[in-house]
Amino acid sequence: MYRIGLIGNRAHQNTYGPIWHEREDCKIVAAAEHHKSKAEALSQLYGLEVARNYDAVLEDPNVDIVSICTDFYLKRTLIKKALACGKHVLVDKAIARTVVEAREIVDTVAGASNKVLLTYPSRFSPTMIRLKEAFDRGEYGRISAYAHNSVKQFFGDLMAYVSYPTPAVQNGGGELMNLGSHTVDALLWFFGMPNRVSCQVQNLYFEEYAQFGTEDIATLWCEYPDFTATLTAGRSKARSKDATFDCVNITGEGAWVQVDRLGYSVNGKLVDTPPPRAAGMAAGVAHLIDCIEQDATPVTSAEEGLSVALLTTAAYQAAHTGEPVTLPLQNEQHPLIDAEDHVVDRLLD
Repeated sequence: MYRIGLIGNRAHQNTYGPIWHEREDCKIVAAAEHHKSKAEALSQLYGLEVARNYDAVLEDPNVDIVSICTDFYLKRTLIKKALACGKHVLVDKAIARTVVEAREIVDTVAGASNKVLLTYPSRFSPTMIRLKEAFDRGEYGRISAYAHNSVKQFFGDLMAYVSYPTPAVQNGGGELMNLGSHTVDALLWFFGMPNRVSCQVQNLYFEEYAQFGTEDIATLWCEYPDFTATLTAGRSKARSKDATFDCVNITGEGAWVQVDRLGYSVNGKLVDTPPPRAAGMAAGVAHLIDCIEQDATPVTSAEEGLSVALLTTAAYQAAHTGEPVTLPLQNEQHPLIDAEDHVVDRLLD
């Protein structure tokens, strides 16, 4: 039986908590959240006394795995402390707000024996795995275009939704850091780092983002030697039931490929793919357990988190200046965050 400690009640803890709770081989035994109202909500869900100090869970000898779902600026210190205390770690995306934070996490994880999984559910999707394999073996010949649209509809009280929107110093930006980190990770998984990136960030739908100077929609143009990949991520108020979310389109030599929630199609015809081992984020939890039991390396860890941080930082720079940014990144300054706040050792809310 794996004993689970929940760290934070932000981002997707409301997703991972139930997954841990429902697994027969896991039991949630501890939780911590420094924000009072979010701590109370976590306590009501699991009937636990929720500590306000994260060290209470990190140092608890009865905890085997910590599920870290906090604002991004806290993850550097929490991952470091968790590994020092001998815990395995599941950490929700994105791993860091800034490149300097991400590099420090990479250094920390490199010397650890315990497992750290950075959660990107598309890495466990059979259709996305099938697409990755097709790219690796050149199934569609020379790729001429790649587009990933992950603009998600949202209704209701946005300010009550997990940890967004927030000032950039807290979570690094707006939806490019949130939903956009999924599309960026998928691109890097498929093709590696582009040569250049251009970016446009916009406030089209939500005043809540505008008040913090962050975006609800981001569009990236990532240049590779033979094609340009277009990524669009964010939140909209589209009313159409037919609005497509999280759709990947590729054109190759004689092939148009679409991967979406309906499946995997080539030139309009569905292609069989194996059923998923588990739905969505539950597959990531299962993968972490497998890595612990088999002493295997997780498919996404701090190195992938650093790559995402490099590309998103370059994108914010491009949006800020209106000019493309060349990679590898020479200037690692995040334009929305003051230099002295690229690493933060205080609570920001």
